[in-house]
Amino acid sequence: IDSVGDFGQFEQRFKKLNSRSKKSVAPKRADSSSLKGPKADRRRGEILAAAGAALRKHGLSGAGMRQIAGAVGLSPGNLYYYFRNKEELVYFCQDQTLDALDEVARAARAEESPAARIATLVRGHLRALLDTGAAGAIHLEDLDGMPPALHRKLVQKRDRYERSVRELIAAGMRSGELRNGDPKLAAFALLGALNWSARWFHPGGAYSIDQVADGFIDQLLGGLIPYDLGYRGTRTRGK
Repeated sequence: IDSVGDFGQFEQRFKKLNSRSKKSVAPKRADSSSLKGPKADRRRGEILAAAGAALRKHGLSGAGMRQIAGAVGLSPGNLYYYFRNKEELVYFCQDQTLDALDEVARAARAEESPAARIATLVRGHLRALLDTGAAGAIHLEDLDGMPPALHRKLVQKRDRYERSVRELIAAGMRSGELRNGDPKLAAFALLGALNWSARWFHPGGAYSIDQVADGFIDQLLGGLIPYDLGYRGTRTRGK
């Protein structure tokens, strides 16, 4: 396909790619109209959230659809009703996370000062990444195996979010409220630290998401605020 249309087109793409391999495994799916709409999307979101435990335990490459179905409390056949294969599951998960990050960037732009914008961005990014089940477990996975049109769609959303982060940093540098430097490199450093948290964060572990956010805000903003402004820490707990 040359472009990504609605979910019906997306489903047809995966049907062509997987018809042979899935005939012996998956039951016949219901009419595609039942897979559309808010109710089906909500159910997919619930499945993605519950799938996080299996994906964290086994990793994306090690977790088969059977393990994911067990973590969700579905039979493999019922899981295939919503996601034809792991590629489709990864696509929905990445797309959902990137939409959430776009909302984070919008909320950050509404803040009055550069420091508050970065703090809002850090806290929102960590919540979007770590508080949505499967998202954190596969956010850093390689997308090269995804069909090209779907890969392009995700890359476009990712690049748009990265541009938003660079623009927030660049605006603060221009106003003198953030330390002068290369906003692109600063954005890479910021996003690298935030994204890598998905590798080591464990729900119910030593740190809550807000504790991680507080620490990251202090450390990352401490590197961006000019020395002469005497940065002493910014806390925006609960925002």
